[in-house]
Amino acid sequence: MKVLKTYFEVFEILKNEFCDFNLESEKVSIQEAVFRIVAQNIVSGIDVPHFDKSTVDGYALRCEETFEANDENPAVFEIVGEVKTGEVPDLQIQKGQAARIFTGGYVPQNANVIVMLENTIEEDGKLYVFKPAKPGENILRKGEDIKKDSIVIKKYQKLEPAQIGVLAAIGKKDVEVFKKIRVGIISTGDEIISQDEKLDSAKIYDVNSFTLYTSCYKEYALPKMYGIVKDDFEALKDALFKALQENDIVLISGGSSVGTYDNTLKAIESLKDSKVLVDGVSIKPGKPTIIAKVGTRAVFGLPGHPVSCLFIFNFFVKRLIDIILHQQDTSRKVLAKMKTSIATSSGRTEFVFVKLHFGDEILAEPLYGKSGSINLLNNASGYIRVDATKTGIKAGDIVEVILI
Repeated sequence: MKVLKTYFEVFEILKNEFCDFNLESEKVSIQEAVFRIVAQNIVSGIDVPHFDKSTVDGYALRCEETFEANDENPAVFEIVGEVKTGEVPDLQIQKGQAARIFTGGYVPQNANVIVMLENTIEEDGKLYVFKPAKPGENILRKGEDIKKDSIVIKKYQKLEPAQIGVLAAIGKKDVEVFKKIRVGIISTGDEIISQDEKLDSAKIYDVNSFTLYTSCYKEYALPKMYGIVKDDFEALKDALFKALQENDIVLISGGSSVGTYDNTLKAIESLKDSKVLVDGVSIKPGKPTIIAKVGTRAVFGLPGHPVSCLFIFNFFVKRLIDIILHQQDTSRKVLAKMKTSIATSSGRTEFVFVKLHFGDEILAEPLYGKSGSINLLNNASGYIRVDATKTGIKAGDIVEVILI
């Protein structure tokens, strides 16, 4: 009798088999680098800011002359000039002097504070300051934000928009990132036809190729379709061999269903340096999932039903992409209250699709449908996990929803 793997065992297998995947890198412009993974530590070649900078509109002066200032006895200064943003001032602040300055302006020599406008009155060339000022107040010192020669972004860090801003601030125009994971997609089944063919009786349009293709883009992978392969061993073997030459991961949609299950295993095992890692998982949906390694590449035999196929992509393929790129689990999750109770069978982990309703609280409504129901995915916000030891979840229970 075949022993099914638990989903946790599958995670460990993926981690152990693919954690040392050989990643190649490429240089791209910073505007194209968003959500890419950095291939090396990035060191700043400059201080940021590279001069003492005002963080407010106000007046540059020497703070020690304000220590006794109050509403009845303000400190008085002569205004000797104005510092325009983007210019280096040619003045030095002496005792009893102040200069107007704007946000981002270069702090003139000898000034050690910027007094905000609301704490002052300017009248007849004089400045009256009514509150004591602290040294360094409203000044961003040279290198205070980023120091020259410091590591600003570490290898394997994902470049979010904030990190792109950091790269721009240190003068980077391009950055070395890991190449996108290449994913080949093969759809199988005698009943599957392309969208440009006439829909005859007993035939269905190819759905999984497109959901998998677009899911890859969501994970910033680079997908490529290899068309529809009929239930024929030689044809599948040839398609798989070609896809493995050009990709890091190959997905065989329908490759774990009854009609093509044997062909998928045979095709994998016929290739040099192949190893079947997983032959069935103790979960619902997705029990007949196949995972193999051919050389350094990964092959997934995914269920043919659209719901199961997309679920396994989100649950296992996405996890593998994260592992290869040295990322933590990047699944987005929210807590919600079950709107109604659900019943499940004990003995294997079940994943139930839910629709979220947002109001005073977040409610999770379970969605019911068969694995072949594509419209179930259309209505789903995410899914919840019901452990193998449980027989359901009660209405009102708080659950973790993994968003799709």
